[in-house]
Amino acid sequence: MEREHMEQIVEEIKVSGSLEQFGVLVEALQQPIFTYCYHMLGHRQEAEDAVQEVLIKAYEHLEKYNRSVSFSAWVYKIAYHHCLNLIKRKKLHQLILFWKKDEAIQEHHQAAVRLDQEPISEPLHQALSILSPEERNLVILRVIEEKGYEELAALFHTNSAALRKKYERAIKKCKRQILSQKGGEANEAYRAIR
Repeated sequence: MEREHMEQIVEEIKVSGSLEQFGVLVEALQQPIFTYCYHMLGHRQEAEDAVQEVLIKAYEHLEKYNRSVSFSAWVYKIAYHHCLNLIKRKKLHQLILFWKKDEAIQEHHQAAVRLDQEPISEPLHQALSILSPEERNLVILRVIEEKGYEELAALFHTNSAALRKKYERAIKKCKRQILSQKGGEANEAYRAIR
C-alpha cells in the first residue's frame, strides 16, 4: 500500500475510530511486522503475539501519530520498542531463574509466582551485598519487582535517565562480583546477565 493511501486511511480512523478501516492497515502491515518481530525475537509464537500487541498499541495511540514519518515507520518503531521490552524481560527472567536454585522454578518457569517463597541464592546475595542500600533497592525493584523507570523515577524523585544510569552502574557492580566468584555458578551467572 502506498504511503499517501495509508496516511489517508489513518486520518479517517483518527476522525471516525473505524476498526474496519484499521483492519485495512492491519492487512497491509501484519506480515512485514511479523517478519520483523520474528527476526528480533527468534520464536514464531512470540512474534505472532508481539504483532497483535504492536497493532493494538498502534490503534490505541493513533492520536500520537504525526506525519513527520510514514505510518509504517511509526508502527515499526512501536514494534522495535515492544520487542526490546520482551527481550529484556526474557533476559531478566532467565537471570532470576539462574539466581534461584530451585529446579522446579527453572523447569516450570514460574519465577514470578514462587519468587517471594524462596530464599535468594548465594551468588545473588553476595552481588547485592556489595551494593549501597539505594542501589540494592533500585536493583530489587527493577529486576525482581519489574518496576519501570518512570515509576521508579517518581518513587526516587529523580528523572528516569539518571535512574537508568544508576541502575546500569549497580548491575555492573553485580557482574563484577559474580565474575570474582569461582566455579560454574559464576560462569553461568555471567553468561546470563551479559
